[in-house]
Order: sequence, then C-alpha cells, then structure tokens
Amino acid sequence: MQRPESNLWELYVTYDEWKEEHDSLYERLLHLCRLMKWNPNNYDQPDWTAHHLEARRLVIPFMQAWKRHLDRERGTIYPFARTLVPGGRMGPIGVLEHDSRIADQYYDAYLRVVEEGATPEESLSHLLQVLMIVHEHFRIEEETIIPATEQLMREIEYSGS
Repeated sequence: MQRPESNLWELYVTYDEWKEEHDSLYERLLHLCRLMKWNPNNYDQPDWTAHHLEARRLVIPFMQAWKRHLDRERGTIYPFARTLVPGGRMGPIGVLEHDSRIADQYYDAYLRVVEEGATPEESLSHLLQVLMIVHEHFRIEEETIIPATEQLMREIEYSGS
C-alpha cells in the first residue's frame, strides 16, 4: 500500500500537467458542442451524413483521451478531492463518478446505433447526450474540484518555502 505522502507528492508533481490536459480537453469539448449546434436548414440527408461523419471523426479521439484523463483523475485527483470537498457520495466526487458511468453508457449506445446503421439524426442525438453529460462533468470539476485542488497546491508550496 502506498503511503499518503507519496500520493500527495504524485499529485503535486503532476498537477500542472493534469490541468493543461484538462484545459485542452475542455476546449476540444467546447468545439464539439459548437459543432453539434449546426442544423442544416434544408434537412437534406447528405448534409446530415457529412455532419455526422465530421462529428464522429472528432468525438472518437476525444472520448478516448477523456477516458484516459478520467482514469488519471480517479487515481490522483479524486482521492484528495474527497477530503477537500464535502458531500460524500452525494457530493461532487460522487456526481462526477456517476456522470462518467452515464456518459460511458450513452457513448456505448451511440457506437451501437452507428454500428446498427441508424440514421445520422438518430446517431447525432445519442452523441449530443454524451457531450451534454461530459460538459456537465467539466462544469462540476471547474466549480469544485479545481479550486479545492489549486488551494491544496498553494498550501503545499507555502509549507515548502
């Protein structure tokens, strides 16, 4: 079993890298959300198909990167955030963990309907749901986890000087 001090040290030395990755993923998410607002006025099927292909081209690598990011958060950020942010299972960490499971379910449903040959509109509706859940996940992190973790980083730096 690792000592808490070594976990804290790992959090401290990797936090800036994690935060840069977080910010980059958030920018990619916002781009995807803006892309999803596109709506062809003529409802012409080729337009929807092209739109879906573009969204799919961007969302698959985004989701792969987000899942890796989540694994890192669960191992490094969340254990400390549980002690920094009150609420227990009903608090932000519990919500974030639940959000990621729900997003995974919708993402799997999206991949399944695409594989089954769903229309682009149906596929995009599944994809939109995924992005809405992931966006909410980022919002909660921005409002609770990041401020608490940054305060911890300042305290570590202050105690070390």
